[in-house]
Amino acid sequence: MEHANTTEKIGTGLVCSLETYKGANIQLVKRLSGFNGLSVYKDGEVRKIEIKTMQNSDKWIAVNGAKAINKLFFENDYWFYFVLYPENIVIVTKALLFMEAQFEFHNANTYLDDLKQWLMLSKKLTLSNKFKYTTKINVSFPIPIRQLYTNFDKYKEQFQESIKEIWQNKGGWQLIYQSTIEEL
Repeated sequence: MEHANTTEKIGTGLVCSLETYKGANIQLVKRLSGFNGLSVYKDGEVRKIEIKTMQNSDKWIAVNGAKAINKLFFENDYWFYFVLYPENIVIVTKALLFMEAQFEFHNANTYLDDLKQWLMLSKKLTLSNKFKYTTKINVSFPIPIRQLYTNFDKYKEQFQESIKEIWQNKGGWQLIYQSTIEEL
């Protein structure tokens, strides 16, 4: 079993390789930016990418910091790239749509308003106090990522608006699935 830092580097390398293969210019960014990489396509499309590499545990993720939480829930160009390792599979998802599909939010507007208020209060407390509050959310997926991948036909309809592509690298990139929905 690889060390967690090694696994993260492998996942980042796979995502950089994939984005370059697809014709994008990818740039890794500072850790405090709220995401791992910025991918820019020739047609002007920009993706803020959060890479989540999963070697063993694929049932949950953590989103750390107010910037990352804010980008996840309130920015349209924020993407999760789930890397399943050692399978070398990359699942490209539109982050908020993926979260909505996983949790089937019934009243997303109320939830997002409450979340925005929580973030604002956290920032306010940090600014007006000598204590530093670190915001973090742990997300436990009802459908683990490997289960979603291995039984994708069963879940395709539920996730068709949020999963853009699924790729695998076996010495070269192979497209396994691509959404037909244009908005992604």
